[in-house]
Amino acid sequence: MRTTSGYEGLKEFVPDNDAEIVRLVKAAGAVVLGKTNLSVLAMDMQTDNPVFGRTDNPWDPSRTPGGSSGGCATALVTGMSPLSFGNDLAGSIRLPSSFCGVYGFKPTYGVVPLRGVQMDPADQVNGIRALACSGPLARSIEDLELALEVIASGTESFSRVVPLPPATGNIEGRKVRIAWCESFAGVPVDGRIRSAIRNFVAKLEQAGISVEQATPQFDFREVWRNWGSLVGMQGNYRTSNLARWIGAKVTAAALKEVPMHQEIVGPTSVEKYMRACERQDACITGMENFMRRFDAFICPVSATPAFEHHAPSRRFGNFSVYDRPLMVDGRPLHYYMATQAYTTPFSFTESPVLAMPVALSGEGLPIGIQVVGKRYRDRDLLAVGRMLDRYRERFDYPALAV
Repeated sequence: MRTTSGYEGLKEFVPDNDAEIVRLVKAAGAVVLGKTNLSVLAMDMQTDNPVFGRTDNPWDPSRTPGGSSGGCATALVTGMSPLSFGNDLAGSIRLPSSFCGVYGFKPTYGVVPLRGVQMDPADQVNGIRALACSGPLARSIEDLELALEVIASGTESFSRVVPLPPATGNIEGRKVRIAWCESFAGVPVDGRIRSAIRNFVAKLEQAGISVEQATPQFDFREVWRNWGSLVGMQGNYRTSNLARWIGAKVTAAALKEVPMHQEIVGPTSVEKYMRACERQDACITGMENFMRRFDAFICPVSATPAFEHHAPSRRFGNFSVYDRPLMVDGRPLHYYMATQAYTTPFSFTESPVLAMPVALSGEGLPIGIQVVGKRYRDRDLLAVGRMLDRYRERFDYPALAV
């Protein structure tokens, strides 16, 4: 099937082999209906490209469905398919799920095969060896559970996956403990999202669920920078340090408020890579220690609900540069901080994350949350999600406009 990744150089490309998750779902009896739209090479948080154009949000066509897997979420909202699959490095499953009011799941890193996911055609080897995950989007948590049971497996052509342990038991038979926050690291969050989280947590508390306002004790700026180090060193492995130095100079002004992207474009070294890996180990340990007291951690997906289509100021290669900020309750916030600040830490810690809708804003826009779990306890997290899902606001998806 033609697989373009929204990139003109791949406009007529047809791969010789299925991606591993496609092999797995086909073997389980799935019928592949087609491909959905995304940003160019999955490198933006909106869905637009020169091959197929822009995807609109079904709730309000003047707004983005998010990215990079915006087509996946839109296909679900409009009833085109009951199940879709995306990839998540910086929130590409979680953000579209939140903006469109569907469910998305970023598994623990390494439990679902990523092999076969399209990369930049200039690269001979897929450099993304950490952080990125493939996962399902659906209209119910039960469908996410079904999909995970199929795709969390190796194949005859790729066996490097970590087997998921079985669920630890019946979630209904014990006291569930939830940590939550409405913002962290000083990144502002739209009042509509903060209010929706507080209302949702209040319902949980009224139902007898143990809730505690708490946040992992990270230096989030350091987490963001090291996430960027790993992404930049892997995704740009063919780029010379001279070109990286020039890129850092060219983008310095645009990225001065975006710590994760400063490290994506800057010079690298083996020592820098090792230091980033060492910091990742420490953050994984810190997150797991934090989660020992809780069954899940609830926090925002992004700083805003779905925003109006927001054109980039310019492009640096395939990367979109944004000089114009998004507005959060009247305050300017850099585009990438608004869309990635709340998602990238849990890519860095390799945590499984359920994105689920909890409410509609006064304007009728979906509002979602992240429900973060313990590494390799993906099944437990989805079970907790099923229980939490009882307390969300119910709404119908809008009809497909013709």
